[in-house]
Amino acid sequence: MRFFIVALTVSCTPHLKAEESATCDGEALDNSWEVTVAPLGLQGEGYGRGEVVPDFCLDDQFGERVSLWQFYGDVILLDISTMWCGPCQQIAQDVDETWKEFRDQGFTYITMLPEDLDGGDVGLDDVQSWADEFKITAPIVADNEGYAYDVEPNQVWPVVMLIDRNMEVIADRIAPNDAAIRAAITDAL
Repeated sequence: MRFFIVALTVSCTPHLKAEESATCDGEALDNSWEVTVAPLGLQGEGYGRGEVVPDFCLDDQFGERVSLWQFYGDVILLDISTMWCGPCQQIAQDVDETWKEFRDQGFTYITMLPEDLDGGDVGLDDVQSWADEFKITAPIVADNEGYAYDVEPNQVWPVVMLIDRNMEVIADRIAPNDAAIRAAITDAL
């Protein structure tokens, strides 16, 4: 009987399984941002309204790997901008103020940059430059894996989308101006 009780005690000890931890490319996340574990079985579906967005693992302005799904439980504004795009630069001016205003309500603002000033690949220097130029302290990721082109195959930038706390798209094309962005965030929160 004692063996059974010991076995029962050992089997009831909670263990965090690898698939229950937040990972990027199979490795546990270790970055400066808040990390939440998305539920097991969450499946990316697409980028239209009501669909669960696929996860990504990209490098941020600090050179750390960031997963979209590590922000599960937050309302997320995903701003896909290119460095050469005038309207993208315009909305970048308000990113940090918007993020700071809403972040305590469970909100994250993520900027994804798929192209540098010349339309080429974005590197760490580019995302750092974008952060410095526009004084952005929210996550900025370099998309050298083509995620942005899956979202917008026609490459019409910027693309501003809002994702709810369960990773479902609730607005797939928000007008790229501060008033429209703030209105969508306010409605979602």
